Amino acid sequence: MDAQTVLLLDDDLNTLLALHAILERTHVNVIECENETCAKNWCAEATNGIDVMVADVVLPTTNGPAVVKKLKPLQPLMRLLFISGFSLAELRRRSLLREEDLAPGRVEFLQKPFAPETFIATVNTLLRA
Repeated sequence: MDAQTVLLLDDDLNTLLALHAILERTHVNVIECENETCAKNWCAEATNGIDVMVADVVLPTTNGPAVVKKLKPLQPLMRLLFISGFSLAELRRRSLLREEDLAPGRVEFLQKPFAPETFIATVNTLLRA
């Protein structure tokens, strides 16, 4: 069986490196993307599929949910984890992420900062879904 694949989308290189280091413990394939173009290319070319996409909600020229909406048709089985330094209430207020956009086991949200164990547990929940 092929290792599962997690795509990380965050404009902050330090966040990407930290999340990648955390995920190395779980023996999944990790793809790092700092922008929408990179994520789109990987989603279009990943023949074994992207199992989970971890996307920052607030990006410099767009937002994670908008990127996911474009990429989901390329990877229809991909589960999602949105992350943000903003609370879910603030993201809702800014119309970036609605609570109804979340679906336990399919689409999750974590507010930064979060413990590595919490991140791993959430990703593993999504991988098992």
